[in-house]
Amino acid sequence: MVKSKSANLKVLITRPISDVGLSILKRENYELINNTKEYPLKPIELKRLVKGVDAILCFLNDTIDKETMDIAGPNLKIISTFSTGFEHIDIKEAKKRNIKVGYTGNILTETTADLAFGLMLSIGRRIVEGDKMVRDGKWNYGWGPDLMIGTDIHGKTLGIIGMGKIGTAIAKRAQGFGMKILYTNRATNTKSKIKSFPFDYTNIKLTDLKDIAKESDYIIISCSLNEESYHLINSNFISQMKKSAFLINIARGKILNQKDLILALRKKSIAGAALDVYEDEPIKKDSILKRMKNTVLLPHIGSASRDTRDKMSEIAALNIVNVLQGHEDKALLIE
Repeated sequence: MVKSKSANLKVLITRPISDVGLSILKRENYELINNTKEYPLKPIELKRLVKGVDAILCFLNDTIDKETMDIAGPNLKIISTFSTGFEHIDIKEAKKRNIKVGYTGNILTETTADLAFGLMLSIGRRIVEGDKMVRDGKWNYGWGPDLMIGTDIHGKTLGIIGMGKIGTAIAKRAQGFGMKILYTNRATNTKSKIKSFPFDYTNIKLTDLKDIAKESDYIIISCSLNEESYHLINSNFISQMKKSAFLINIARGKILNQKDLILALRKKSIAGAALDVYEDEPIKKDSILKRMKNTVLLPHIGSASRDTRDKMSEIAALNIVNVLQGHEDKALLIE
């Protein structure tokens, strides 16, 4: 029996993916090199497994740099990341080698916006804290007029740092709560941006970081990580926030200076913070953030719905198939 051309192609999958994507790759009879472990590959393991592959399906935890590409060798044609972000890949080096880089695009927009709103509700209305009180047997007197007093969401001012797809989806939800919306966006410098929003934009204003810090009751970080946004939210920004305000990060951990945040939370110069991402992941077991009552902490689950993760798996796999089959126009690639 003659093997198909696909059967000679090697694909490295650095973490387990759902059957939706895996079945697509299996159908092509690729030689699949799977890391079936729950945890990410160590750099030395990645470098050992990447030798001679034609494609890599990677994740945010994997650093795909020049050295990794060198070890992979000349057969490497595509790096497909199971994420919308791609800061873990050396894009310039990939372009030099004519290696295509695929990503999952905006498929996780609505799911991540849902989580952002959930975090805002959780930190403002003390939902997680209340759940713990009940589970720990500390709810002793039934309903009480001063029990678990929180902060309203409706009618408050929401500051959105980064009005891209996710920021826009968050704003759409916020309008249902009658919130006033302030936003800043590095790529947009004119107020004409608001006219493109798919909702009523009469209560939304483009402004700068200073105004967002001073006027917002809730601030959600939803911008991308790059050289300009690294530690964009730091002590200078936090010191201008209202004492009653909350900070929420669903973007990338390194956009927020975690040490500056911790200091502000300890001093109670802001009301609290809700985080899905951190400067180092996972956060340390002895992190002071875990001991603070004015925090809600999640393990980077912004896109973690079954529907969305299945779709991400499908797109990441199809990007590989389309490039290896010469149908680059059908793949979702970084230009």
